[in-house]
Amino acid sequence: MSDFLYVNGAIVPREEARLSPLDRGFLYGDGFFETLRLVGGTPFRLARHLQRLNSSCRETGWGREISPEEVESAVAALVQRNGVADGYLRITASRGLHTGALAVLEAREPTLVIEARPMDLPPLEGPPAFALARASFRRDETCPIWRHKSLSYLSNVLALAEARRRGADEVYFLNSRGHLAEGAITNIFLVRGGTLHTPEVACGLLPGITREIVMELCAASGIRCQTGRYEESALAEAEEVFCTNSLRGIIPVKAILEMPDRHFGENAVTRRLHGLYAALVRAECAAGK
Repeated sequence: MSDFLYVNGAIVPREEARLSPLDRGFLYGDGFFETLRLVGGTPFRLARHLQRLNSSCRETGWGREISPEEVESAVAALVQRNGVADGYLRITASRGLHTGALAVLEAREPTLVIEARPMDLPPLEGPPAFALARASFRRDETCPIWRHKSLSYLSNVLALAEARRRGADEVYFLNSRGHLAEGAITNIFLVRGGTLHTPEVACGLLPGITREIVMELCAASGIRCQTGRYEESALAEAEEVFCTNSLRGIIPVKAILEMPDRHFGENAVTRRLHGLYAALVRAECAAGK
């Protein structure tokens, strides 16, 4: 089948998709995006992702929101047109054309692009484990960008590329105070004494949707979970470490390059959460058909 995108109200072949060179997303990285997993043609937690996207629009002065009804209709049409069962969905929105007034934040005509395509993703029940490496630069937790899934993504890209050159799968950031923040494409959890811990948002991180779901699953199943501020040494002291990501789900960590003598196994808490998460995704996506 041909590969189609949704661009500003129309479904067009990928090779015919066009955006203005004056779009603020291109000029300044001025916009937001969401990535979701498609299971059986249904996007997992689409409404929650759109809530986060529109919260970012409100907080950054757009003066309007992206229509959930428009997105839901476009996603359904794209999934059918591209013949997607299991795969990848991305929703990208920018503030729109630059009017010449940089500090005017009103989004009169936002740009909206949606992509849905098949992708061979790892199994929900247990994706391959990650090796982590510390980023060579720190995260400024006072910057307002980090709590949004911003198109200004270059610092994450550079850190991830550096980690992969070193043989790791993902990076972890420390903030200016030396506390754990997040990965380039994931949030981070660690288990100590049977309790799950994850850095609080004030440490300089995006409040991930899968992070949120893990905390919901913990509350529903009696697993102790808390947020806080953690030194890097907390990773070395952990019994289990895992990352979360909307496409891959819950990803166990097998090693940390800075801690060569410390190896992690997938123990009781991670295994239990894998099962709970996979069941939730499949149930919600089946119900969404």
